[in-house]
Amino acid sequence: MRGGKKWIGAGLAVVVIAIAAFVLAQGGGSGSSPLNAIAKAAEVTQREPGGHAEIEVHITTSTGEGITESGSMTFDDNGKAEGALTAKIQSTGKEVEVTSISSGTTAYMTSDAFGSLPGGKKWMEFDFSKAVEGQASPAPTQGTSPQEGLKILEHVDGVKKLGKEDVNGVPSTHFTGTFPATEKVFGAKIDSSAPRVDVWVDAQDRVRRMKIATTTSVKESEGPTHTEMTIDYTDFERVPKIEVPAADEVFDITGEIETKVQEEAEGN
Repeated sequence: MRGGKKWIGAGLAVVVIAIAAFVLAQGGGSGSSPLNAIAKAAEVTQREPGGHAEIEVHITTSTGEGITESGSMTFDDNGKAEGALTAKIQSTGKEVEVTSISSGTTAYMTSDAFGSLPGGKKWMEFDFSKAVEGQASPAPTQGTSPQEGLKILEHVDGVKKLGKEDVNGVPSTHFTGTFPATEKVFGAKIDSSAPRVDVWVDAQDRVRRMKIATTTSVKESEGPTHTEMTIDYTDFERVPKIEVPAADEVFDITGEIETKVQEEAEGN
């Protein structure tokens, strides 16, 4: 990565961290009638005043290259989340420390690894709604407002109960199902498996763990990328309100990511 463009590469490397943050940030508010056991747990969890969670993401490409992302986050009752996260490139062992804040469909990220952002900005901004706009069914990274909370889980199909398991010492029931597959990202057609979701629900019908796994590819010639994300809800309690960065401190990277995705799809 060179000079002032260092932030582009770093931004791409941490987008999945932002996805994890976005999914977690969907807390607070009320949902519609539950459709199944997972949807019911999502609705109940939305009523919690906030809390803390641990996140871990593994990304593996067909070439064997991979990124591991992990960290802890706090979420409030207004659908915002904030956390300290680490992205590690497996082949080199290089680590990138990132602070992430999410609100609705927007994620904000800051890191020394980004180098100099345009205009001297301190934060990168990424809007997930623009990546999947126009699709009939919400993808795991799409939502319409913080108040919808974990409503993405209401779109899980074919829910099955797998049995009783402990999650961090909390007795829970394990359910599984799938999301509708995402067909396009920024208008570029992608090949994607229907994301599998596993959810562990405690005795109070709250989500204690959710795991999403999917395989996608933009070009058949470069093979698929497998992504697996796990979020553990470690406790629930009221936390201080989380504030997003001031507008004059933010650079919107959404357009840059869109360009990179479309260039990849076109083979450039």
